[in-house]
Amino acid sequence: MTRGMRFRWASSPRVRRVIARIVVVIGAVLAVIALLTARWGLLFAAIVVVGLGAAMGPARIRRD
Repeated sequence: MTRGMRFRWASSPRVRRVIARIVVVIGAVLAVIALLTARWGLLFAAIVVVGLGAAMGPARIRRD
């Protein structure tokens, strides 16, 4: 497999936006669960997941 062909389906801005939104929603759900149960480690993980989701947005597509 060539370097550029590996994740060609994920290079579409629409697909990247959908994946980023799903990851952010998962992070938000984790944050709500963490706040309701007072589990601070889970809250930290939720913040990291939301950050990763924000970084995955379509504006972050870099082509070599």
